[in-house]
Amino acid sequence: MQCWWRTSAGAIRVGEPFSLVLTCAVVENDAAKVVVDQSKLEPSVIQLAPFEVTGGSHGADLRTDERRFFQYEYRLRLIAENLFGRDVPLPETKLSYHVQSQTSQRSAIQGRDQSYVLPSQSIRVMSMVPTDASDIRDTTTETFADVDERSFRANLLIVIGGVLFALAGLMALLAIVRLVNRFRKPAAATDRLVSDSTILSAASRELNAVKRAREDGGWTPELAGRALGALRVAAAYALGQNVGQSTVGSLQLTDGSHHAQAGNIIVQTGWPKGKRIAVSGSITPQAVARERARADAGGRRAAMLESLEQALTCFTAAQYGRGTDLDAAALDESLAAGSRAVRRVKLEQLSLMKRFTRRRVATEVENRAWSR
Repeated sequence: MQCWWRTSAGAIRVGEPFSLVLTCAVVENDAAKVVVDQSKLEPSVIQLAPFEVTGGSHGADLRTDERRFFQYEYRLRLIAENLFGRDVPLPETKLSYHVQSQTSQRSAIQGRDQSYVLPSQSIRVMSMVPTDASDIRDTTTETFADVDERSFRANLLIVIGGVLFALAGLMALLAIVRLVNRFRKPAAATDRLVSDSTILSAASRELNAVKRAREDGGWTPELAGRALGALRVAAAYALGQNVGQSTVGSLQLTDGSHHAQAGNIIVQTGWPKGKRIAVSGSITPQAVARERARADAGGRRAAMLESLEQALTCFTAAQYGRGTDLDAAALDESLAAGSRAVRRVKLEQLSLMKRFTRRRVATEVENRAWSR
């Protein structure tokens, strides 16, 4: 155990307040611990005659691997008539302590009580420093509390600086993005022209219209192309990919239906002056097959993807095949399976989970002409 005094002034005048700081270091590790009776050091208890203790404080303890430091600060003053020009020593103060040793069984063994006499310290009254002073200059009055305050302020400034640096980086990133967007070539618009549910409803209506037209006049390559366009749009949603959307003007439709070119379906939106949106998909049977291979075998999604793959394969062959004869039975079966798959895709798009995991907004593109 070791203690030392520190004063804010080496020499004082009578009645002048000054600070006196006591700092002690004691051993405290895993093997031994020095327990000090600090009750005698409290500012409200300690007596330092002939000095008058007017107040004080106890700072937070500091610890290292081997030692614990504790500190008390006292505010003193001297009122006396016979101490002018003299060195006034602090009274002798004893501290009681004992050593507490740790054993291998994690039990503590308390040693005998011992005493430690605080070192002597003198204060010069008037303007002269005491004879036992080591320096004629007054020492600093900083305490552990001052160190803790400065550490807190430094940490606060570091945090504020980090936040400001992050904001500056964000502003720089936004400026770079704006600069890149300014010089980048104009890209296709990315605004959503019509909702996903509306598009899937239009695809379902298109398949129903194809079914009615087939019942009236049989299968034709043009009718198969209409069904293929609707199935490609539904397959794009099933695979989580984008569909093409573009605003069209007055369409010259020969049969008064809601279809446009092969591969597109027309979605009517808005009221009373509605807009016509051409929607198209670019999914092939091979893309659906790859996605089905990754899906769980026997699950509902795998069955839906299988229906879409078979329907796309059948209608692609009917639309772009070299033969002139159409297999009506196969097309009827594919149309029915595709209609069920579209209803399943629409149900998935309306589920609660899908609302929180929406796909990216579909890209507006030009009308596409499908080739072999």
